[in-house]
Amino acid sequence: MKKVFVLALASLLVMAILFACASTEANLSRETARFIGDLTPDQVAVSNVNRGMTNVDWKAATPKGNYSCSADDMVRRVNCVKK
Repeated sequence: MKKVFVLALASLLVMAILFACASTEANLSRETARFIGDLTPDQVAVSNVNRGMTNVDWKAATPKGNYSCSADDMVRRVNCVKK
């Protein structure tokens, strides 16, 4: 029983680490550039990142303007609205 508990705890820890890595600033910049179009990730400055249980919100400054963006916790279904 103790082995099962330790294995389950280790699995949860690994999953938490993987989910946290999904919404790095580099990934947010890349997905913002992809959503807006005609931008490279290095042209996107990400700030005010707020990670929730099932979503992530951030602000993005680009040569095309400032955006308020959101996505699910794995940075899929990105949506950015120009401010």
